[in-house]
Amino acid sequence: MAFVKTRVNQSVFRERLLKKYHICCLCKVENQALLTASHIKPWAASSADEKLDAENGFLLCPNHNALFDGGFISFDDDGKIMISSRLSQVDCTFTNVIPTMKINLSEKNKEYLEYHRKKIFA
Repeated sequence: MAFVKTRVNQSVFRERLLKKYHICCLCKVENQALLTASHIKPWAASSADEKLDAENGFLLCPNHNALFDGGFISFDDDGKIMISSRLSQVDCTFTNVIPTMKINLSEKNKEYLEYHRKKIFA
């Protein structure tokens, strides 16, 4: 029963992000089958409301989702990409990470990103 409820909630979260963004927030991939609803503050660390809050998420392609979830990239309060020293220049090239990348942020995104930068990004 818990598995079904989790899946339903993930679907709601994904639908909210698809409506908000439509494309990868970073690279503009637009095929919805390739896009992942990524929590800024991880699901496990989020309250019930935060888990479904579209402001606690970005729509990302598989590469950027893996990098964001793994703490290899984050964003400053201006939306400019932050790249971990654990990500080599070669890795940046092949995962399409460019130091000038930037995303648009809401004030609420910034609150969640503070958690991501402190607890996930390394």
